[in-house]
Amino acid sequence: MFQILTILLLEMQLPIISALFTVEVPQQLYVVDYGSNVTMECRFHVNGSLNLSLLTVVWEQKRQGELKRRDVYTLRKGKVLSSSQHHDYIGRAALLYSELKLGRAILQITSVKITDAGSYLCLIDYQGADYKYVILEVKAPYKIINTQIMRKAGEDKFIFMCQSEGFPLAEVYWQNEKKFNLSGSANTTYTLTADGLYNITSIMIFKPNMNENYSCVFWSKELNRETSAHISALAVMSTQSSGQKSLILFIIPMCVMVAVLLSVLIIFKKRKSFKNGQPKKARKRKLDCDLKDEKRDNCNSQTEALYLSTVTASRDNGSVHL
Repeated sequence: MFQILTILLLEMQLPIISALFTVEVPQQLYVVDYGSNVTMECRFHVNGSLNLSLLTVVWEQKRQGELKRRDVYTLRKGKVLSSSQHHDYIGRAALLYSELKLGRAILQITSVKITDAGSYLCLIDYQGADYKYVILEVKAPYKIINTQIMRKAGEDKFIFMCQSEGFPLAEVYWQNEKKFNLSGSANTTYTLTADGLYNITSIMIFKPNMNENYSCVFWSKELNRETSAHISALAVMSTQSSGQKSLILFIIPMCVMVAVLLSVLIIFKKRKSFKNGQPKKARKRKLDCDLKDEKRDNCNSQTEALYLSTVTASRDNGSVHL
């Protein structure tokens, strides 16, 4: 509210104030790329050493088509007024204090967004007041184009896709290597990102000639710039054969795995049957041995009994024969 009242007061009294105190801008238009940094400047007269406690610097932004201004940075009577700063500029907008003593109110904005574009008010109040406007334009060329090739299911046609982000809105057209325009059957759509960029996707579905190469072109009239991406016929052929290769690469390992599993099952069954048969034979041999041992024990018992009866009989007769 303070800034708005000050601006209205300045507009009413500008002819008188201008004669006493003036603000100047060395550059009125700034054009920067999206994601870069920018410094915008306005100048004022210090008249000796700067008394920071008397200085008020206000930077505000007004976007095209909007009536409300956004507070970018405010220094009031030498103190930062952070409570009124718009959230979009927190951590990105700063005033270069070292330049104030030279009468330079330099605003620095880092990581410039599309939404930063617009008209910027620079208001200086220092033993007098005045303001000036500067314009910031933000460009975002379509530097990188992402391409993708897919075969249309069940048809002998291919889907060519190009996608890129930039600003302003670009026109997309397709052509072959003979510069013949193929855009008639293209389907191009776009959406706006949170940063204000245009996300453009263009799709072509057709049966390509293997002897030709193709390209999609992003043309920006405002930037007077075009960016293109090329798709070769070899890429189409490799895409077509990649499906077969992928199928082969899938089938072969599966066959190997099945063969290995069958081998393991056969070996497992053989070992199991071998283990199951071995104890039976062992038990039979043990049983035979037990029977033999039993017969041997019976035989020994009979022999021992016969021997004892013989000895007893001999004693009765008075003689022992061994």
